[in-house]
Amino acid sequence: MNKKSQKTQLKIEQAMFELLKEKPYAELTVAEIAQRAMVSRMAFYRNFGGKDAILTHFLQQEFAAFIQDIKEHDLNSLEQQLTAYLSHFKNHPDLMRVLLKAGFEGELLNQQTAYLHCLLIEYHPELDLSDYAISYQSGGIYMLLVWWVNDDFTAPVELLVDYARRHIMLNK
Repeated sequence: MNKKSQKTQLKIEQAMFELLKEKPYAELTVAEIAQRAMVSRMAFYRNFGGKDAILTHFLQQEFAAFIQDIKEHDLNSLEQQLTAYLSHFKNHPDLMRVLLKAGFEGELLNQQTAYLHCLLIEYHPELDLSDYAISYQSGGIYMLLVWWVNDDFTAPVELLVDYARRHIMLNK
């Protein structure tokens, strides 16, 4: 993908998230997003099939960056990886709030589960977990994250990681 397309996609993503702070997702139109991003509707549709595609693309980029961060910082244990994951949301508190307020719970959980699956294959193949087991674990981690967001991130990350390690972390 060329740099111009990347720049356009970023402008569109930023515009959508700005608008989500002002009105519900269901009320957003492609025309409003394109106007806020200062791109034509044609440019919008060259980059995204619709407003749902913006979210999917954004989450894929976020999770890919998370996986890259794990590689760069040599985070090999599940505890280290979960700490990095939760810390990302604590460091960007508005991100999760906007996603939840917009009703993206299902898409966020689906993306998290897909990337957890990839993470386990690459870093923890010895666990050899079934898809349903990964989905179960991902759901627990996700609901812990949602609770934490709703609690305004008051609990320390270490407390959540310790709880997850004892109750929902993946074991053989």
